[in-house]
Amino acid sequence: MNGPARRARWALLTLALAVMLTLAACGGAPAAAPTEPAATEAAEATEAAAPVGTEAPVATEAATEAPTASGDPIVVGMMTDASGLLAVYGPMLERGFTLGLDYATGGTNAVAGHPIQVVTKDTASTPETGVSLAREAIEKDGATILVGVPSSPVALAISGVAAENKIVYISTPAASPALTGANFNEYTFRAGRTSAQDALTMGSALLKTGTKFVQIAQDNAFGQGSAAAFYATVKGLGGTFVTNDDDKGAGTVFAPADTTDFTPYINQLLDSGAEVLIVTWSGTGFVPMFQQMQQLGVFDAMTVATGFGDNQTMAKGYADAIGSVGVSVYHYSLFDNEVNNWLVEQHKAKYNTPPDLFTESGFNAAVMLVRALEATGGDPTADGMIKALEGMTFDGPKGSYTVRAEDHVLLQPMTLVKLKNTTDPDFKFFDLVSAFTPEETAPPCAVPAELARCK
Repeated sequence: MNGPARRARWALLTLALAVMLTLAACGGAPAAAPTEPAATEAAEATEAAAPVGTEAPVATEAATEAPTASGDPIVVGMMTDASGLLAVYGPMLERGFTLGLDYATGGTNAVAGHPIQVVTKDTASTPETGVSLAREAIEKDGATILVGVPSSPVALAISGVAAENKIVYISTPAASPALTGANFNEYTFRAGRTSAQDALTMGSALLKTGTKFVQIAQDNAFGQGSAAAFYATVKGLGGTFVTNDDDKGAGTVFAPADTTDFTPYINQLLDSGAEVLIVTWSGTGFVPMFQQMQQLGVFDAMTVATGFGDNQTMAKGYADAIGSVGVSVYHYSLFDNEVNNWLVEQHKAKYNTPPDLFTESGFNAAVMLVRALEATGGDPTADGMIKALEGMTFDGPKGSYTVRAEDHVLLQPMTLVKLKNTTDPDFKFFDLVSAFTPEETAPPCAVPAELARCK
């Protein structure tokens, strides 16, 4: 496919996305609960690049500031990634949380007379490590609230620990729908989006570019869940899958999360005869996968549907996608409001760089935490925190957010953007195509029916 033809195909995808999102706004979105279409999620690896033991807790920068309160500290276990396959996302989460605490407490780092103490744990993108360190944070460090983590498999594991210990877990930025769907428990809340909110902005649009689909996804909880949801959505809209076309296979070529040589998997995609490829991937493998897809001619053979990632990934891996349109979870340049302007200014001052993809969700987690503690008078026990968090509305970097009471999904603005360059020194890569309200991109409630929570 030549350059003009490729641009025409991306233009068609652009138009289709706009049409689909209009349908979603009118209630015409598919009833299935779709999942993450791309690397826009910090999601999901089940194996770490190197084993990490349980380290002594390290206070974040927010915790090192001298508190002005004299009450007993409220200990927060910050579950992050510093050494795993998703280590690139850990600093975004932590920096956002640090600045969110500063913003929400007016610089005091205290609520209702109680200083907030943060202990940081490196889960290394590994569920077993995440479980061990979550328990350590609770049992050794006295954490009464957990926050994080980038990996969806790790987040699902930590959610179970929070439920066992009856403490609140504010999950971010992991986007697996299972956290607030199939694996729902009352102690887990989202501070970022579910990947269903991404997929609802893209799913039916892809049918405008072709009807024969194939997927490539990570072979873990994140990839499997995403693939299954997209499979159901596309099939429900009349599309077909040309490979592994059953509920188990989900029309998907699965690859290990630590894959670096994608050649055998890409050859399966090329041999499939598909017109549209849906990519669900994140972490370190995303860039080499896209580079190898370019080298082997995937972009010439089919439409490639993915999302937009963090600033460094955009700069390194998206040069050939200029002019394309997709979903951006958060980009600092797209929002002009009091909270985002404060975040951008403070982030640049403190870290000498603008906020990145998952800074916003870390910031949200801190605001949610502080607002809930204000409502409980500084009491972090679960009963009061749950009551305060359910239905909470607050202003954040993207505008107005609401914690949906029945499933703890965070309803939020979503953006459709066009990639204009990958070289801007300030990472100003996007033009805003359309902004959508929280209601327009609200996913269906997917809590198991026996819990009788969905309205």
